[in-house]
Parts: sequence; structure tokens; C-alpha cells
Amino acid sequence: MSESVREGDIGEPGDASADQGVPPGPGISILVALTDDDRAPATIEVAQALTDRHGGKPRVLYVIEISASVPEAAMVAVALEDALRDPQRRAVQEAEMRTLLGLDGDDKSSWPFSIEVGNVASVVVHESRTRGAGLILMGLNRHAALGRAIGRDTARQVMSHAEVPVLAVRDTLHGLPKRVVVAVDFSRASIRAARLARRLMDDSGEMLLLFIESGLLAGDTESSEGLQLIRDRGVEAAFNELIEDLNSDAPVSISTTVLKGGNPSERILRFCEDSDPDLIAMGSQQHRFLDRLLLGSTARAVAADGRWSVLVTPPARAL
Repeated sequence: MSESVREGDIGEPGDASADQGVPPGPGISILVALTDDDRAPATIEVAQALTDRHGGKPRVLYVIEISASVPEAAMVAVALEDALRDPQRRAVQEAEMRTLLGLDGDDKSSWPFSIEVGNVASVVVHESRTRGAGLILMGLNRHAALGRAIGRDTARQVMSHAEVPVLAVRDTLHGLPKRVVVAVDFSRASIRAARLARRLMDDSGEMLLLFIESGLLAGDTESSEGLQLIRDRGVEAAFNELIEDLNSDAPVSISTTVLKGGNPSERILRFCEDSDPDLIAMGSQQHRFLDRLLLGSTARAVAADGRWSVLVTPPARAL
């Protein structure tokens, strides 16, 4: 394992295409997606911290999903949808939910708020597209092993289909993250993740850039770009270029670590067990459907673990 440390000024990216879905400049259009009352406080607290730093008004969406295991679930869903179609009844429901979530005071009282019924992932992704959100912010829960294995994790479903970055927040995060691990393979996707993570983290914090040799560079995805860069210039040069790109306005500590081989998600999680970050940031990449079905992706596997908050940036869209 090799390691280097460099400190400098890190600011916001100047290339809009690098932060797909998140415009450069002070404002970030945030969709706060809530699905239960337990995880809502931490998610709202992070949204407030991001608003205090970047400005703007987050849009809050509360999604009610009726489980198919609930008797007469279809009738319950229809009744709720009918109630929300009536403007007066919707206003009452939303006012009551605002109070329950603590959104009826201070700046939060001006945040747009709505309630919808349906599949959480589908509703959230649709709302993010309709509203032109640049970032989806939602809660993250650590599911039982069986739940993770059969793909019941809503956050992972949103990450798989969203066209903008997703920040999934554990209830242990209470504001801007101060210690951030960014798994990089020097592809466009991972560069986007590093840039966005820098925008979202506390200026007094620490960023740990992690590269896993050979593990994150497999396949005919965006990672092949990173592989070519490393072949041409070496890992140290690639790190130096990335750090220089991140450096701009405010001082932050950046360290770099290289790990040799192994399963990428397992190596990332083991590294995080030792470093105990507030946030893990990664770039998600396009894979052939069969590969994703059989193996999953590193980003989804890390999110499924659920011990740390996770930021995932989507693959680049064809223009």
C-alpha cells in the first residue's frame, strides 16, 4: 500500500458537465425524499445545512407506500389517493405532516412540501425529473441481510434509476459531513463524485481519496478511461491532477490511499471500518444488464451495507 498526503484549497468545480445534474455556482436544487418519520430528522437537518451553505429552498416530498402484504392494500392506496386529490383535504394532510416533521417553523416553513402515494423509488425518480432537481436527498437504513439480498433497499433502487446524484443519509449524520471517503478510479463518474463531495462537505473537514488497483478498473465502462490514464501517467500523477482540480477556495485536508486488488466493495467497506467516515462518495457506472443482474455494482453494494451515509453520482448521459 502506498500513501501520500497533500493539503490545499478546495472549491467548487468550474465544469458544469462534470457535475451532471448539479449546476455550478452557489445554488443546488435539492429534492428531499422522506418515507418514514424515524429517518426524517437527520435528513432534514442535512438539507438545512446544505441550504445554509448553498442557498435555495429544498423541495420536500413525503411518499406513502402501501405494502402489498397489507390486507386490502389496493383499497387503502385508492382511498389515500382520492383524499389527496381534494385540494382542501390535501392541504390539511400536508399541514399536519409538516408539523409532525418539524417543517412548520423557521426557514423550513417556506420549503415546498407535498405528499404522494405509490412506489417510493418510482415516485421519487419521477418527481426529481419533473422538478428538475439537481440532488436527491433521502434517508438510509441498514436492512437485514435478506432484505439487502433481494433488493428491497429503496435508496439503492433510487440510485439505480435516478439521473442525478443521490445522497442517502444515515441518522448518525447531523449536518455537513466532515470526514469523507471518495472511492476513485479516475473515470468521469468518480471525478464527478469527488467534485460533488467537496461541494457538500464541511470546509474544515477531511477528504480521503481511495484507489483500488485492478478492482475498480474492470470492464468496458467509463473506468477504461481511468485505466488508460493510469497506464499513461501513473497513479500518483492521476491523484495529483485530481487534487489540483479539487483545489480552489477553502482549505481542506486531502489524503490518498492505494490498495492492491481484492473485491472493490469489500475493500472499500474495510477501509471505512478503519477510517470511520461521515460519508462515502462514489460514481455509479453503466454496466451490461446481465452483469448488473448477476454481480451488482460496487456503488450499490456499498449503499446496501448501510453503515455510512453514501453519495452516488450517476453515469454520464449521452448528449
